[in-house]
Amino acid sequence: MPGLFDDQDRNDKKSYKKLITYFVAAVSLVMLLFLAVIYSNTKSKQDKRNALDNELMQNKQELAEELGSVSSDEYGNLKSEDLDFWDMYKDEEKQESVSENKPSSPRKEDKPKPEVTLSEDSIMPTVSENEAEETDPSHIKARAKGEEEKAYEIKENAKKNSYDFKGYLSVDQTRPEYNDRNYTVRRGVDVSKYQGTIDWAKVRADGIDYAMIRVGARGYGSGQLMLDDNYVTNMMGAKAAGLDTGVYFFSQAVTEEEAAEEANFTVGALMNYGATYPVALDIEWVDNDEARTDKLSAQERTKIAVKYCETIKAFGYKPIIYASRDMLIAGLDVDELKDYEIWLSDDIKPEKGTDYPYEFAMWQYTRKGHVDGISGDVDMNLYFISSKEK
Repeated sequence: MPGLFDDQDRNDKKSYKKLITYFVAAVSLVMLLFLAVIYSNTKSKQDKRNALDNELMQNKQELAEELGSVSSDEYGNLKSEDLDFWDMYKDEEKQESVSENKPSSPRKEDKPKPEVTLSEDSIMPTVSENEAEETDPSHIKARAKGEEEKAYEIKENAKKNSYDFKGYLSVDQTRPEYNDRNYTVRRGVDVSKYQGTIDWAKVRADGIDYAMIRVGARGYGSGQLMLDDNYVTNMMGAKAAGLDTGVYFFSQAVTEEEAAEEANFTVGALMNYGATYPVALDIEWVDNDEARTDKLSAQERTKIAVKYCETIKAFGYKPIIYASRDMLIAGLDVDELKDYEIWLSDDIKPEKGTDYPYEFAMWQYTRKGHVDGISGDVDMNLYFISSKEK
């Protein structure tokens, strides 16, 4: 029955071809679905990026409009190049990259710094005995702008700090650690537009707990107010990475009215972001040029600081005063600042702590720190939280 078998072969071949066709169609359909999913995800990510960019731009515009009602109209459209305070610090290598949040009157030692050697466990450095200097426990040396270093009497009634740097301070891979069970110590950075674009996720992963972000400044010659170019970007990025955030304002106020103006400017900028860490008034001398604050007395400067802090406090934020060791000793009256936390800048010998005798809560221990996610040098700090406050 040859004919019957031929028909059977033909039917088998047709069935086989149909099976191949169905298989190819099924594979094609799966591929189309796979490509559709990829396209959808890519488009979704792009939409999210566009939405974030739009939100960032909108926040900047809204913030600029809000601050227009805080300060004079003439300040609204200023750019950094319109002001004179951006180039106040000299840097032989790259002046424009230096953060303005630096102690402007660092202590200069008559002798070169002693060579520091680390012990076997790389914990505490040792200094040769012949470099030790005799000190008068009732006085401390400091230098005001335009003056020689001199001894200032340590005020008996002013609150003293109780840190035991000799007993609890150690050095872990160039970063000081303070291990005292009476304190919870958190590590932070302070940044401005000079740090450029920051990868905040990497900063958080590198052991940083909080960021003090520059909100703005007043020109030391012009007296004009200015929002930091990267303030909005830094606040959004740091918060998104899970960091606590505080802010600081570089002050050049010469009256209490101007101090209140700077505080209102700061509060206006915080309106959309808030602050989980203190709000700082940054008080510094301008060493390399004449500044509008040069003729202020310690008492006048202190009243200005108190006015800023009281205004900030009235809005529900926690004020703190940033200043160098020399400024705190020679340029301010610490007795009148006992109600506010102090953010001390002293990076002379961070491996040994600081000889500043009075109370302080935050310590800027270096201006040349290195943190993943930030290009170049960055200021680094420790925040001491007393166990009694927890």
